Amino acid sequence: MLKKIENGVRRAVHLLAWFAAATLVAIMTMTFADVIGRNFFGRSLIGTVETVQLMMGVLVFSGLAVTELHRRHIVVETFQGLFPKPVRRVSVIVNSLLAVGVSGLLLNQLFIKTFDVFDEKEFTMILKLPYWPAAILMLIGFALFFMLLVLRLIREVMGDEDHSNDN
Repeated sequence: MLKKIENGVRRAVHLLAWFAAATLVAIMTMTFADVIGRNFFGRSLIGTVETVQLMMGVLVFSGLAVTELHRRHIVVETFQGLFPKPVRRVSVIVNSLLAVGVSGLLLNQLFIKTFDVFDEKEFTMILKLPYWPAAILMLIGFALFFMLLVLRLIREVMGDEDHSNDN
């Protein structure tokens, strides 16, 4: 059953990665058009800054799950390599527990904020774009990240070290 859940989350993360790539292309295209318009035609695109800000939030939160899936986070190992293997294993589990705990708190706050944004019908200043679609996409990205952290913790507790580095 754990394998089915992992495969489902993995597929969702890959789909999110493609969406993040499309978002990055949209950001680059919009920024390019804005710079060209400003430098050659004396006019910027209206609402570029607020649109790019929304897309950047989506891009960052989408990237967290992809980064965790491939284990490409920045890691600073100072003393862990000096510990015997059993102590290292405990250290890895404690680190994963902390990551799940902190991420769970952040996910809870993001969930609350997403509903607040939706209920209060918040929107951008210039184009009057609603914030809720971006907030929902950020929530989905972070929820997938959290699920990957929980799955990694389960694998580490079960002692499945090799599987945790799968791509």
